[in-house]
Amino acid sequence: MAYLETIPEPWTAHHIQSAIMSNFQAARTSIDQTDGGKLWRGTKELDDTVWIFQASAAEVIEEIGSFGEKSKELGFWEKTNRKTAEDFVREVKRKLFYATSSVMALVEVARVFNKKWGVEGYGDGVKAHFSTLGLHEFLQDLRNYNAHWRIAEANWRIDYDFQGGRVARFVVDRGELLAWGNWKAGAKRFIEDGGTEIDIGAAFDTYRKQVKSFYEWHKGQVLEAKAPLLRTYLEYKRIHDGLNQQMKWNAILGHVPDSLNPYQYLSRYLSTAQMEKVLAFEHRSEAQIDALIDVLDMRDFCNAQLRAKVQKLFKPLTTAE
Repeated sequence: MAYLETIPEPWTAHHIQSAIMSNFQAARTSIDQTDGGKLWRGTKELDDTVWIFQASAAEVIEEIGSFGEKSKELGFWEKTNRKTAEDFVREVKRKLFYATSSVMALVEVARVFNKKWGVEGYGDGVKAHFSTLGLHEFLQDLRNYNAHWRIAEANWRIDYDFQGGRVARFVVDRGELLAWGNWKAGAKRFIEDGGTEIDIGAAFDTYRKQVKSFYEWHKGQVLEAKAPLLRTYLEYKRIHDGLNQQMKWNAILGHVPDSLNPYQYLSRYLSTAQMEKVLAFEHRSEAQIDALIDVLDMRDFCNAQLRAKVQKLFKPLTTAE
């Protein structure tokens, strides 16, 4: 059994340090397996799934837009250009498949997350943000419809706008959609209420805006309601990472020759913004050392032994610079 698992929470820095010395990999695993660690991992998984959907929806919309340019070519749909048209159709279907699959993945990840870490008002939030009745169900069922559907020239509309110029729209006739008998009730209602045709690009655009709005609200609710749980985990993680960095820097600086110029290595460990903060202080001064420790997030972990090594490395030069 890992060291931390033998000790009741809350864990102190001493507990975590002892766990690292016992088995550094097991120490991090024990921290990540706390309730707060599982919650934080769940929020990241949900964020990733939202991102995947947003990226997939954007690709569908971009592909529809690119049709406006590709279809300018004379005879695009003619038999002589059949391969070009078919390749384009397959690309549209491929991206539709990815986008609709990502809708279903997002639904499942969100369901699992809410089952474990539900927040007050979740159902009301769903209704408020996903306000287009049936759109959600339509996009889910569109995945299966897409497999049986043969995209044709009639599915494309080219509109000419004085300001926007040539604008491509990807539409499906209501009758064509309803001829497929496997729509769920909500999806069927969306189709019936959508007029004579459904604009696929517009449907994805509306839904991705609703997804963005809802999950921003939802994450705020989670961070508010679960703050104590997350704080405990993130404090454990901060201590664990800080102690690991302390050991790393003690080991590195313990083998540095006296003649080494520390400034030639700053760019290896610091970003440009961090370097600017450090170099803004007096050269080789205690203030500059403090700034370096701060930008490395080592303020709470730079013990006397480590600070002495840093001071030795950045000691003022005895000869003219």
